[in-house]
Amino acid sequence: MATKSVVLARLGDLVVEKKYGMSYDEFAEKHLFANYPVVIGDATNSWAAREKFTPEFFKENYGNREVKVQGKLFRLGDFIDLMMVATKDNPAPYPCKLQINTDYPELLPDVTPRYNFALPDRTHSRLLPKGFLGGADTMEIFFGSPGGQFPYMHYDYMGLHAYINQLYGEKEFTVIPPDQTPYVYPDPKNQWMSLIDNQRNPDLKKFPLWEKATPVSFVVGPGETMFIPNGWWHTAHSVTPTISVALDVLNASNWGRFMNEVDIMMSRQKPLKAKVARAALSVIGGVLTMTEKMGLKV
Repeated sequence: MATKSVVLARLGDLVVEKKYGMSYDEFAEKHLFANYPVVIGDATNSWAAREKFTPEFFKENYGNREVKVQGKLFRLGDFIDLMMVATKDNPAPYPCKLQINTDYPELLPDVTPRYNFALPDRTHSRLLPKGFLGGADTMEIFFGSPGGQFPYMHYDYMGLHAYINQLYGEKEFTVIPPDQTPYVYPDPKNQWMSLIDNQRNPDLKKFPLWEKATPVSFVVGPGETMFIPNGWWHTAHSVTPTISVALDVLNASNWGRFMNEVDIMMSRQKPLKAKVARAALSVIGGVLTMTEKMGLKV
């Protein structure tokens, strides 16, 4: 079946498309290994969560669970009520996150099977020391209200690929290519975070290079999956009340970036250990590439 595509945004040479019926080979060539974003219109077709994950479902089944949002505790039911009546000018706090793997494991069947675009994934490999991932090997549910803005621009931790699966409502994403990193002002202490706290109305006296950046924005709706490759700066805000599920992926396509991130993280305090880790990860990466080609999991 031929891929059907719709252009969502275009700015110069940067074009973001929404695609249906895309083969894995096309995804791998044009997006995964090309490190280029795309919205996938049908990745989660087999997920029960597409119909099940609604505000009513979470309020009825988990309304009494406590969640912490921006340092404040809420009953999830109370937060959902606030989310549903919030406005663009008076949004609910954001983000409200639930950790599926650790706190809501009974929901895992609703977000499986893992679609092929997010495979192979090395984040759960027995060969990979867990400390290197910094807890990024989980699935998270995000709740947002109109105007709810992610608090900072960033690329995903440790250079992982991000897959944002929109299940309820609409969210507007903004992406910026990795080669524009100097214009985004990475935090010297956390290179994956931008110092610009409001890219819609930045302080150009403080961040003058931002004027050279070419952010591209577009809306992702229910049932659609935003693929954000490693190193792409991004942020998002909800257009309507939203529920989405986010996951990160590590494989051969971003292993080099992952190794660099581990090196940066460790070199500050333990430069010798960083060299040892890099050598070990180089060997592990080769082994995993070989086993993936053979269709094996380790």
